[in-house]
Amino acid sequence: MATTVFTNTTRTIPAEVGQGVGGMTDLSGNDNHATQAIAAARPIYQTSPDRITVNKVDDRMTVTVPTGGFEGTMVLATDQGTASYGVNIPAGPYEIGGRDGQYFPGNAIVGQVIRDGALSAGDAAATEAYFVENGATASYGAVTDFSSFWRNWSEITSFPLIDTSAGTNFSFTWQDCTSLTSFPLIDTSSGTLFRGSWRDCTSLTSFPLIDTSSGNRFSRAWQDCTSLTSFPLIDTSSGANFAIAWFGCSSLTSFPLIDTSSGTNFSLAWRGCTSLTSFPANAFDNVKGGNFSDAFTDTALTQTSIDNILVSLVASGIAAGVFDQSGGSAPSSTGEAAIDTLRSRGWTVTVTGGY
Repeated sequence: MATTVFTNTTRTIPAEVGQGVGGMTDLSGNDNHATQAIAAARPIYQTSPDRITVNKVDDRMTVTVPTGGFEGTMVLATDQGTASYGVNIPAGPYEIGGRDGQYFPGNAIVGQVIRDGALSAGDAAATEAYFVENGATASYGAVTDFSSFWRNWSEITSFPLIDTSAGTNFSFTWQDCTSLTSFPLIDTSSGTLFRGSWRDCTSLTSFPLIDTSSGNRFSRAWQDCTSLTSFPLIDTSSGANFAIAWFGCSSLTSFPLIDTSSGTNFSLAWRGCTSLTSFPANAFDNVKGGNFSDAFTDTALTQTSIDNILVSLVASGIAAGVFDQSGGSAPSSTGEAAIDTLRSRGWTVTVTGGY
C-alpha cells in the first residue's frame, strides 16, 4: 500500500506513517483514483500491516464512478473481517470508508477491490486470501457488536455468508440496504439485540429462518420491508419488545404463530401492514404486557383473524392494556364478547366498526 497512498490529491507526495491520506492510486489502470481534499477528513496511513485507519466520524476517500456505474463485485478487507459483496454502484462520487465515516465494518481498510463485472467465486476467494496474507482479518468471527456495520449500504445487491456466530448486537446492522433482495442464513444464535436490523430493506422479498432464540429486542427490526411477502416462524421466545417490528410491511398477507410469551410491548408492531388479512389464533395467550397501541392500525384483517387476536388477549389474563385496530373487518359477536371482557379488566379497545 505504501506505493499507492499519498498525502495530496494529485498523488505526488508519498504518505508516511501517521500522515493523512489525500490520494490513493487505482491499480486497475482505469484512473478511478480515490481522493480527499479536506485535510481533517483524511484517513491515516499506518503500517504493520499497511492500512488506512478511519475515525468513524468524517474520515473517507471519494472515487468518481464513471458513466454507466459499476455492477459487479466488491471485496472489502478490514481489521475486523474480509468479505465479497455483489454491488451496483451508480455513476458519480462514491465514498470509501463509510457514509460520512459513520457506517463502516471496521476501523481500518487493508485493501478494497471494486470490479465492474462479477468475480467468480474462486477469484473472489483468491482476492480475499491475498488481502488476509497482507494483514487483513480473515473472518468476522470475533466481532460481538455488529451495530450499523453495513447500514445505508444501498449499493449491496448480495450479502455473503460470513461468520457472525459471536455477534450479540445486530442493531441497525443492515438498515437501508435497499438493494438486497434476499438474505443468507447467517449465525445469529448469540444475538440479543435486533433493533432496526433490517429496517427499510425495501427489496427483500423473503427472509431466512435465522436463529433468534436469544433475541430480546426486535423493535423496528423489519420496519418498512415493503416487499416481504412472507415471514418465517423464527424463535422469538425471549423477545420482550416488538414495537414497530413489522410496521409498514405492506406486502405481508399472513403471519406465523411466533412465540410472544415474553412480549411486553407490541405498539405499532403491524401498523401499516395493509395487505395483512390472516393472523393466527392463540398468538398472544401468554404475553407479559398489554401495550398493543396501534398494533393493527391500517391492516386488512379478516373477521376470523380479529376475533383470534381479541380472544387470545383475553386468554393472556393481562389486567389492563391498550389495543387498536383499523381497516379490515369488524369483529363478530365472539370478538365483541372478548372486547367486553377486556374492557371489564381496564383495557382500552378500538376496533373496526367502532364497537
